[in-house]
Amino acid sequence: MRNLLLVVGEVLICYSSMYILVKKLKNEGIYIYAIIATIAACLASLKSIAIMEISIPIGFCLTTSLIICGNYLTENNKKEEFRNYLGIIFLTAIISATLFNLSGLLVSSEFNYSANESYNSIFSYNLKTYIALTISVIVAIILSGKIYNLLRKNSNKLAVSNIFSIIITTIVENIIFVLIAYAFNFDAINIILCIIFRYIIKVIIGGIGTIPLYIINKASK
Repeated sequence: MRNLLLVVGEVLICYSSMYILVKKLKNEGIYIYAIIATIAACLASLKSIAIMEISIPIGFCLTTSLIICGNYLTENNKKEEFRNYLGIIFLTAIISATLFNLSGLLVSSEFNYSANESYNSIFSYNLKTYIALTISVIVAIILSGKIYNLLRKNSNKLAVSNIFSIIITTIVENIIFVLIAYAFNFDAINIILCIIFRYIIKVIIGGIGTIPLYIINKASK
């Protein structure tokens, strides 16, 4: 129950932050949110929760909201901003991963042992997870933008375009992330279940994300 409440809290924080930043700062707000969410997603990807005894990495709304921000830029036909957005996410992920990995490799001081242990438990060396997150999010945003644009032209309905782009994109994002991050660590059954459970949660969160996307898009016009 506590895990569910924490996921709900993540959804509220991510979408409300996204809404406030975009409403107040427009495209600059998107860029600021991308930096914050990417750094947070790098850290969150190292933490897992158990669902039916299957380890599932968190950060569900952080990565999903990055995809939705990309859909917002696609919706408003901001191609240059979309490219800038991808560049910001890529650079932020690379810088974050480099700093976190270097921090994890440093030898701790013998003084203040408990503080050093707490630090090491957060900023651990886990290059595979960072690579998985970076590749999966970039691919998902590009793919979602193309699918969203195609659906928008045919259906002309924002909700339909966002939900179906999330449904299609998220399965690709989950497969890429889980296979890179957990290959050779989990057996095949656990990897498949991890992809399924993570996919279901992110599709629900992505569907909810239609609400702030609709409000932000309406306010920008």
